Amino acid sequence: PQRLHTHRAVLAGEAACVVDPFTAEGIRPSIWSGLKASQAIDQALRGDLQALARYTEVMNTEWGEEMRWARRLARLVYQAPGLAYRVGVKRPSSTATMVNIFSGQVRYAEVAHRAIHRLSTGLLG
Repeated sequence: PQRLHTHRAVLAGEAACVVDPFTAEGIRPSIWSGLKASQAIDQALRGDLQALARYTEVMNTEWGEEMRWARRLARLVYQAPGLAYRVGVKRPSSTATMVNIFSGQVRYAEVAHRAIHRLSTGLLG
């Protein structure tokens, strides 16, 4: 895990290396980390001595877990593009799924579990 704070500062956005490995975009991660950083800074200014450390913890757990799933999906897509196209991209719902990921309504873990289910059903069914 990466330490994203010091006694008086936090790293957010691209400075914190929060880029989505599946899409390679950084705007959504930067906004998300900026919001989390601003909450931590507000708490720190109100006297919470652990607020900045909690920011690092939140980023490493919540964002880190999400990006681990994004990286797994990216590997699948980029190592087997034909299969990924048939199972995911070709589906009419794929655009809506990406919109839901970008808006925070769906997590990469959910998408990965659905993809695994589709693959196992297709291979075993």
